[in-house]
Amino acid sequence: MRRKRLRLVLTAAIALLILGLSSHLHTAYLAGLLLGEASTPDIDGPMARLRPDPVVEQVSFQSEGRTIRADIYRPRSGGPHPGILLSHGVAARGKDDPRLVNFADAMARAGFVALVPEFVNMSQFRVRPSDIEEMVSAYEYLEARPDVEPGRVGLFGFSYAGGLSVLAASDPAIADRVRFCFILGGYYDLENVVIYMTTGQYRREGEWRYLEPRNSGRWAFLLNSSDLIENESDRRLLEQLARRKLDDPGSDVSDVVESLGEEGSRVYGLMVNDDPERAERLIEELSPHVREYLRDLSLPGRIEDLGAKLIIGHGRDDDLIPFTESLRLAENAPEGAEVHLETLDSFHHVDLKLWDEGGLRGFFGSLAEIVRLYSLTYDLLAQGHI
Repeated sequence: MRRKRLRLVLTAAIALLILGLSSHLHTAYLAGLLLGEASTPDIDGPMARLRPDPVVEQVSFQSEGRTIRADIYRPRSGGPHPGILLSHGVAARGKDDPRLVNFADAMARAGFVALVPEFVNMSQFRVRPSDIEEMVSAYEYLEARPDVEPGRVGLFGFSYAGGLSVLAASDPAIADRVRFCFILGGYYDLENVVIYMTTGQYRREGEWRYLEPRNSGRWAFLLNSSDLIENESDRRLLEQLARRKLDDPGSDVSDVVESLGEEGSRVYGLMVNDDPERAERLIEELSPHVREYLRDLSLPGRIEDLGAKLIIGHGRDDDLIPFTESLRLAENAPEGAEVHLETLDSFHHVDLKLWDEGGLRGFFGSLAEIVRLYSLTYDLLAQGHI
């Protein structure tokens, strides 16, 4: 009897070991396919060729009285499946951005139900606190679907949607249920981002460092925040100025600047300032409305309830949001929070650009980068499959 019981125990242990290894191996296989797919966003990659096409449907849900349209990408096989909420950043094409469509399709082929809502503010170059409420509602909708497995649902945010996703995951309504939060090229404190996009300076180990910022960054921010200006004339003029600069960075806007009042002049002065120390003072001189906006969308003091695992990737040469923002997020995560951070050489903001530098140095540099990318990809998929 004892021998028989021992054999049963050993058999069960071996079966569990095989099952555990198979889940890890399967996730490792899917991670390789997903990474290959992400590196070829314009054409079908290995994931598209080797895994069944997902089912794509249009859905809608309510958020604070507003109807939110979304696309759902789901595996053809029966559920329940892990779920992921994909949030586009400030992008004119919103949920239809080809990079996001490609990633949602790949995640569904990897066994996730992927929800991609249309966040109207961000598709119109605006970021607002109401976007956080919409993300929370989107998460609740996704989690409640019968084809989604509770306890294996998380968020993925690109660019500005990265910071918003962390704020949504920290909302008390869902914080204890969010399994993971993946952020790519996100921010921690918007004041730091404003200083960088206007001066090219960011703090690293207590010292100012310079990286040429993308010229459109400051004007996109100005367009985003122009409706926060209380003076109606200044609001209209700053929006006109921002659009002209976005259309033609070299355009002469002196006629508009001369017509600005006190409030508008302060905002414009911040946009053209190149001294980081002065930028800090100029931000303090902005209207209370604008300063409150920056605080409401920043993470310091607002993520204490976060319980999700943070998976963070950020390009070292990001010229819109400096990679030090992700370092600060990792350093200031709530006590006990699990964090996986990788700083990358192959991402230009949220665009993957694997390089082809020759020689032995190039080979080993590429290999090290692929390992970093693969570790993030594997960790993301593991949240749903292991």
